[in-house]
Amino acid sequence: MTADLHALRARVLRDIETYDIPSPHPDALGSPLPREWFERGLAEMRAALVEPYLAEVHDFDEKRGGPFQRSVPIVADDQDVLLAYDPGPDNDFTLVGRENGQLRIYNIRGDAVGCFLSR
Repeated sequence: MTADLHALRARVLRDIETYDIPSPHPDALGSPLPREWFERGLAEMRAALVEPYLAEVHDFDEKRGGPFQRSVPIVADDQDVLLAYDPGPDNDFTLVGRENGQLRIYNIRGDAVGCFLSR
């Protein structure tokens, strides 16, 4: 598992370095996020990266009968919010929150950078 965690860290670093800041969509409503917002978020993500480690988290799935615990690799720690890799069928990332001394998976999923920026 150590090699997998090392490869995971390299993957997240590569995702940060190759992230393509989106151009504003011409049909979007409101003011677009400035390029500086994305650059600041990417810098915060780099600063929040940790050596990946496994953590027990609380998750919820109605198909499994409700709440359950499982282990996921944590790749970034931004105080109250963490970024975890979910090695499930979707092979995606998710946000994890610290709540009442426990770690809980939030239903915010996708690529590493997108999840982290959504915190």
